[in-house]
Amino acid sequence: MSRISQSAFEIVGRLQIASSMPEILRAMRQAGGVFGYDTFIITNLPSEHEGSTESCALLPSWPEGWRKRYFQNNYLRIDPVACHVRRTTEPFLWSEAPFDRDERAPARVMGEATEFGLTQGLCVPIHHMTGLGGGVSFGAHRLTLSNEEKAALHLVAIYAYQRTDTLLREASRVPVRKSLRLTAREVECLKWTAAGKTSWEASEILRTSQRTVEFHLRNAAHKLDAVNRVQCVAEALRHGIIA
Repeated sequence: MSRISQSAFEIVGRLQIASSMPEILRAMRQAGGVFGYDTFIITNLPSEHEGSTESCALLPSWPEGWRKRYFQNNYLRIDPVACHVRRTTEPFLWSEAPFDRDERAPARVMGEATEFGLTQGLCVPIHHMTGLGGGVSFGAHRLTLSNEEKAALHLVAIYAYQRTDTLLREASRVPVRKSLRLTAREVECLKWTAAGKTSWEASEILRTSQRTVEFHLRNAAHKLDAVNRVQCVAEALRHGIIA
């Protein structure tokens, strides 16, 4: 296992057992030292009828001045990065978020962020089958990530979001959704996916068709409220379904 992968799993382990927001904050700041980001935010997306967007921020660790300006001006609604979260399930660099440079509102958000040292970043969208979802955004003055580091941050972000969401639900006494029971075949397919196997490779190992493997993975994703394989595997690990 590479150093990056080992660091990611150590951080995920801390997030799994975190019992408070300060513990999540410490784990995420430790991750910043490993991956090179300066600050981060864990947030939900606002609904159309929501007035203030500040309640969407689950765990904001932006510079204080930027955090206040961002939510006082409801920038979450016009931020090109936040808007792109609605259109993709894959992690993306802030520079990859499309927007018309001639439009004043989104250009203002991106321009003003640089005043607080947030010139580059990576955003990991988090989607739910039954809700708007949100994301985890990592910001820095300069951020250079390899593909392996992006993949590792993807995993860290999923666990950070899920643990934060769980703690907030528990604090407000909102019941946490319980995952449905997976079939033995669904678990097998998830285990091979977690081991890095493609659907075709898993089908060869399990002596079944690729279409059947993909069918079981889709069912598992639906039961675990996941929208892609990375999130599905992360949820299965979080619930102890696979190890």
